[in-house]
Amino acid sequence: MTNLMRLIDSPIKRKIILLALFSALIPLLVIGPFTFIYFNKVIENKVSSTIDNFLTIVDWNINSFGSNVENLSNDIFLSDEIQDYLFYKKTDAKLYRLETSSLENLNNITVVNNPYINAIYVGNENHGFLKVNRGEQNLKNDIYQTIKKSNIYPRLLHSEWQGEWLNGSNTKLVKGANQSLLYGRNIRDLGTKEQMGLVLIDLDPAYFDNMFKNSNPPGDILILDGDKILFSSNHSFSSSQVAKIIQSREKSGTIKKVMNGTQYFFNYHTNKKTNWDVVSIIPYENIVREVNQLRLVTISLLVMALMFSLIIALFITRRITNQLSLLRMVTEKMEKRETVVGIHFNNEDELGEIGNKIVHLYNWNNDLTKRLYKSQIKEKEAELLALQSHINPHFLYNTLNTIYWMAEKVKAKQIAKIAINLSKIFRLTLNDGSHITSVKNEMDQVKSYMDIQNIRFDQKIHYTITIEPEIMEESIIKLLLQPIVENSVYHGLEHQESGTIMIEGIKVADGLLFIIRDTGKGFDMNEVDINKKGYALKNINERLKLYYGIEYGLKIKSEIGKGTTVYLKVGLKNDGITHNNL
Repeated sequence: MTNLMRLIDSPIKRKIILLALFSALIPLLVIGPFTFIYFNKVIENKVSSTIDNFLTIVDWNINSFGSNVENLSNDIFLSDEIQDYLFYKKTDAKLYRLETSSLENLNNITVVNNPYINAIYVGNENHGFLKVNRGEQNLKNDIYQTIKKSNIYPRLLHSEWQGEWLNGSNTKLVKGANQSLLYGRNIRDLGTKEQMGLVLIDLDPAYFDNMFKNSNPPGDILILDGDKILFSSNHSFSSSQVAKIIQSREKSGTIKKVMNGTQYFFNYHTNKKTNWDVVSIIPYENIVREVNQLRLVTISLLVMALMFSLIIALFITRRITNQLSLLRMVTEKMEKRETVVGIHFNNEDELGEIGNKIVHLYNWNNDLTKRLYKSQIKEKEAELLALQSHINPHFLYNTLNTIYWMAEKVKAKQIAKIAINLSKIFRLTLNDGSHITSVKNEMDQVKSYMDIQNIRFDQKIHYTITIEPEIMEESIIKLLLQPIVENSVYHGLEHQESGTIMIEGIKVADGLLFIIRDTGKGFDMNEVDINKKGYALKNINERLKLYYGIEYGLKIKSEIGKGTTVYLKVGLKNDGITHNNL
């Protein structure tokens, strides 16, 4: 013991010899096993986190797919042609015309934008038709009676307004598909809520093949609907085995389970929209393979270090002390949560390798943390947008259509006109989630807004729209003109007995020019700061400059008692600018 204490209190060279000896022995005998257990856990967590992120992306894609199908069914549900066709009960030439117009309507909806749709059936007990996009028709004669006798009809019958995913059914609208991916819903009268018929959409399961074609998913990926496999990347697992493992558990999670004599790492996530389970299956051996290799390499290095440490310790004393000084500097920066840059260890020894690894891992971890925060924020924004696009349009359109039909029933023409114009404004504002619209749509939105205001103010506001016909189909960012017209109404004309708004649109050399004039009360431009008072105008001006360039935007001229004129300059769609965020 006395000799040991004497050695500990000896100069730095002897301490380094002691350090070299124990640095090789202690990790080999004590730290090594615990470290590798910890590494196993870290690798499992990293793999689980990576797979969770992948499954989140898959979940978002499934949500998008489900929303597209639901929106398609909404278009069919709200189609006047299809409503008229189902309501008509006679068998004559008019029925043929209604069926033709309904088929044309479906063709416009499905052919270009939805190539994964095999077929759509629309019908009731009186008549129906099958629109086949891909493949060959499977059901013949009275398709409605065939559906009525199938196991999917009770689920359709009990659904109120929403649709149902009907997978695993033996009802197939087209031939050749190994399994049916079906979505169905009742078509009801918007006024009476009575069932008028049903729509059944047959979807191509190959959609999932395209989803994963270029993604290089980790392990084997399965998409299950209950105990039915909708997609499998290698078809080596039975649906009953996988369903039994994940059943009666949380909506998402990680499981280690032995199956067919092999231990697997299961990650699963349940999609809220479709209730499908997305499962990733990776052999556990593949996950820890690198750790096992690292164990062998580390043990080999430790044994070599033990053999050579006593020989080379005397020659590297100064180098080690320099490395320790650098390491101390790194730890001080890490303690302060500073980014470690400009520090490089000598890689010729283990301490240098460890130092560089620490610097690399520390900076990498900081970067991953920032990316994770951004990813979580983007995920929440995507969930909010998906929820908004799923709920708001359906609710608003149905509500406004209900108000419209109720007003028509009681012959309240003004209320009906307000409802239908407000419905148009909502539709044009949402614009299917796109921030790009056409000049025509902007004009329609302004007309609908002015029609509502004229009902409100008893036709005291006159307006004229003069737009060059050749620019009506030009693409522009949405919500440019209506907020300006709204400013003219509320700040210029609302408190006057009457007034006029004139809107002009022309094509100029480097874009489009819109001029909005009103005969309102006007204002003193020297006394009012538009950038501070007019939030809508400031917002429009900033969006134009961000999207098209600093030479675009709006200018305002106003004079008290003579009105206000707004000049709005917009770029053309082929100007080469590709901004995506406004």
